[in-house]
Amino acid sequence: MFFTSIKAICTAQTNLIWNNLRNYATHKRFYRKTGIIQSEKKWEITLDHRRLKTPGGKVLNVNTEQLARSIAAEWDAQKEHILQPTMHLTALCNTAQDNPGKLTSHDIASYLLDFIETDTLLFYSEADDLRSLQEKKWDPVIDWFQKRFNIKQEVSTNFEPPPVTTETRAVLARYFLSYDFASLNAICFGTDALKSPILMLACIDRYLEPKEAVLLARLEEEFQLLSWGRVPWAHEMNQAELTARVAASLFFIHCSGDKQSIAAKRKESEESS
Repeated sequence: MFFTSIKAICTAQTNLIWNNLRNYATHKRFYRKTGIIQSEKKWEITLDHRRLKTPGGKVLNVNTEQLARSIAAEWDAQKEHILQPTMHLTALCNTAQDNPGKLTSHDIASYLLDFIETDTLLFYSEADDLRSLQEKKWDPVIDWFQKRFNIKQEVSTNFEPPPVTTETRAVLARYFLSYDFASLNAICFGTDALKSPILMLACIDRYLEPKEAVLLARLEEEFQLLSWGRVPWAHEMNQAELTARVAASLFFIHCSGDKQSIAAKRKESEESS
């Protein structure tokens, strides 16, 4: 019951990332230029010298100049109308700062840990031809996952979720909780796009590029399209959108200003395993 509640809240919060610019989405562009300013240890974005605010009315601020400039670039790239789907970084910052679901870091970490049991990469097909392709493409990622965190993880060949050991959950919990709340929010956003915490972790660790991860996440769909055909523009747009979501999540995480670098996190996780 607790997990169902947390899952619903986390999913709702992820959906809000898509919707939290609705106040801007119906407006024409109302500013001429964008900029950034430093306020104490934070960076803020300006629209014609007015500070950008979140839907909740807070002044939007970030930890690094690089992220601030990228958000300003999102706003500067808008033409006659402000297009919500093109502004993932702004949406991630808004949702993390307003936290409409009133989540904690432990809530999101719990959601991600429970997501492992339904990870796309852990469900292999019973059909020989598709399974052969999955083994070829997915096995190297699962091997990386096990070596990276010094764990063992089974896969499933039916509808039953594979077991995730207490030790595995403990190792991954330490890893997830080494990130701040805003970064965890971004990890959740990317994970929901890929339907795979494992693929998201591989991207964070730079084992995979976002485009590669999206193709692996869509492996079964792509396999079926070989038999049934595709609508090129529709499938390509969907793939591009998923790639953009994952790339934005990764950029946010790597620019979030966490006290520990990705390399430091890797070393800490390996030493604690």
